[in-house]
Formats: sequence, structure tokens, C-alpha cells
Amino acid sequence: MLPRLKSGVDRVPIRTETDERKEEAIPEVYRPGLEYAMRLLSDLPRTTRNCIVVEPLWALFGGVIFYYAPLYMRDLGLTDVEMGIVNSVGIFFSFVFFLLAGPLTNKFGRHRTTLLWDMFSWTVSMLLWAFAQNFAWFLVAVFFNSAVRVTMVSWNLLVSEDAREDQRVKVFAIVSLIGTLGGFVSLVAGLLIDAFGVVPTMRVTYFAGAISMTTMFIVRNFFTAETENGHRVMELSRKTPLYKLVWEQLASLVTAAKDAHFFVLSLLYLIGWAAQSFSFFQILYLKDNLGYSTTALALIPAVNSVVAFVLFAFVLPRIPQNAERLGLFLGFLVCLVGASAFLFLGQGMLPLVMAVQGLGAAALILWGTYRDSVFMNTVEGEKRAELFGLVNMLAMILSIPTGWLAGVLFAWNPLSPFVVLAALFALGTGASLRLMGHHRRASR
Repeated sequence: MLPRLKSGVDRVPIRTETDERKEEAIPEVYRPGLEYAMRLLSDLPRTTRNCIVVEPLWALFGGVIFYYAPLYMRDLGLTDVEMGIVNSVGIFFSFVFFLLAGPLTNKFGRHRTTLLWDMFSWTVSMLLWAFAQNFAWFLVAVFFNSAVRVTMVSWNLLVSEDAREDQRVKVFAIVSLIGTLGGFVSLVAGLLIDAFGVVPTMRVTYFAGAISMTTMFIVRNFFTAETENGHRVMELSRKTPLYKLVWEQLASLVTAAKDAHFFVLSLLYLIGWAAQSFSFFQILYLKDNLGYSTTALALIPAVNSVVAFVLFAFVLPRIPQNAERLGLFLGFLVCLVGASAFLFLGQGMLPLVMAVQGLGAAALILWGTYRDSVFMNTVEGEKRAELFGLVNMLAMILSIPTGWLAGVLFAWNPLSPFVVLAALFALGTGASLRLMGHHRRASR
């Protein structure tokens, strides 16, 4: 049972005979895995640990709903350009919600903001996707789902802020690893799609996901509390109206954009958002242009999950904890290699397709983990929510056209979005190198 938190005070659990009987009831074969999991999380603060423990309830569906979304949208009659427009509309509203994210998180707290906006952005959008009929439904759904940008700020702070700097790489690595669990659900979903069709399978998946995610939001809220820094920032923001906080953030964005280090960080997040738009059509390219079956494509997320586990177990522990920028650079470099190799894939090359996609999944875990860790460790506590929102807002502004552009390019030449994707990762490799150089000069 998860330890309940009240008023941010850790309480020492009292062992009882009931607890001992429960432990004895655990089959011996499961004990090593459970003991390893407990050791892995035991040194983390309780709010951080409990956020991680319930995360699989989101991750089981978080991957599959986006992996098969292009097939679902295509079967419901959307064109390539319409799918691109949906993605661009999502990026536009993401900018709007990022504008609110920092002020809302600071004024109402990481804990409360995460609960309310998770339900607004995920529960509502998942139900809309489950019953979607046409282009208009997807536009409305993406509006609600774009509100997840508020939670992106508040949850990142909730899960990491109480942790020490040297723990944050591990925290984000575990979260990234949990996110790959959806790969195995995607494998099952692919088999069900072959048996029952895309639309019926995805409708059930979205509906089941809505139930699972909503359950997670409620359970997580019950077993976590506001962070120590969150209490302090809430007190500082208590008497300031929300509109004034938003206005101050806009002014801060103009000022911060002139800082070279801030701009490089924003560029790294921009590449992440743009990469999502240009990689969106990969499953359609592999299915429609290269002729791979849905069953074959369902293997890819499962392979990605295995690769992620190997990476987490054997690679990340070998990267020094103080080498975050090196990990970021390696992540982008591997992304560049994988995206370049994708351009040369052809028919009848399923093992190579899985290898290239697995390589890309490993790279995304590397640079996603280290990007967030670099940010959290280089920004002062009181400024984290505001600057995290500002970084993503600037990235959103610049990436708004990418969804539409990816759709136009895919309709013109199905391979062209992936050429742009490789170019983006080349840019990210250069930006991460500059970040490493900036850190070396600052540490002298």
C-alpha cells in the first residue's frame, strides 16, 4: 500500500503482523523483482516515489493511442493535410496553455494543478477520441488534450522537485522507461486491429484508457502532497492576481529570449515538438508505401520497450551523474543516425525496420531524460515553473506550422517529412554540443 502524505510531512510506517503476513503471501519467484523495485525507489522522496508507482496506469495507453492515431484518423476519413492541421492546431493551443502553465502551477500548487488539468486534458480528450466521427471531433479533442501542457509543467515539478539534483536523472529515466510499457499494449492492439479493424479496436482502447488514466489521477492525488518549494512559491504568489502573473510571464519571455543559454534550451524543446509532427506519419509510410502489415508494425513498439529496458539497465548507469550534457549529446547523435537510416528502408526489411525504430526509441529516452534533467538542475527553484513554461512557450511559437507542413510534405512526397526529421536531429546534435561548451566555460 502506498504511504499517504498529509501536509507534506513524512510519517514513519509502523510494521504490523498483518504486513508480515502479506509479505509471506508473496510467491518467492516474485520477491527478487519486487525487492529490486523497492531498492530502486527507496531513496526517493515519497511524493516522487508515489508519482512513479502509479505512472503505469497512464503509460499502458499513452503510447498506443498516438502510435495508431494516424491509422484511426485515416479510417475515419481525414486527409493527410487535415491530420497535419489537427497537429498544428494542437501546437497552437499548447502555446496558449503553456502561457497559463507557470502562473497556474505557482498560484495553485503543483499538486492541485496536476489533478485538475490532467482530468481536463486526458479524461475529456480520451472520451472524445473514443466517439470521434470526423475532422471536427479531432479538432475539439486536440483542444482539450493541448491543456496537458499545464500538467507538463506542474507534474514535472511534482515528480522531481523534492528529489536531489543527483537523483533527477534516475527519476526521469524511470519515467521514460515506464512510458515504454505501452509498447506491449501496442502489440496486442495491433493483433486486435487485424482481427476486428482499426476503428472498433481504437474506440475501445480510448475508452479503456480514459478509465485507467482517471483512476491514476485520483489515486496519485491521494498519495502525494505539495512539494516543499511548491508551498513556498504558492505563498509568494498568493496575493498576486492570475492575470498579473500571466502578464509578468509574457514580459519575462521577451527578456529571456535574448539570453543565449535560454535560447539553446528552447531550441532543444522546439526540436522535440517539431520531431513529433514530422515523425507522425511514419506508421502510414511503413504501411501504405512500404507495404508492412499492421501485425508487423505492432512488433515495433514492443521491440522499442525491450530496447528501452536494456538502455535503462546497462547504458544509463554507465554515464556519470554529472555528465548530463554528454548524455543529451549522445541522445541527439543516435537520433540522427536512426532518422538517417530510416530514409533508406524498403520493402521486406522488417528486421532492419525494427532495429532502426528501436535505435530511435533508445535515443529519445536518452535525450528526453537528460534534456529535462539539465533544465531542472540549471534553474533556481523559485523560477522553475515560470522558466519551464517560458522555454516551452517559445518552442511552441516556433513549431506551430510544423504539423501542417508535415501533412503537406507527406501528401507531396511521403519520404520528405523524414528528411526534415533527420535535419532537425542534426540541429539538435549541434545545439547540445554548444550547451556542453557553455557548461565547460561556466565551470572554469
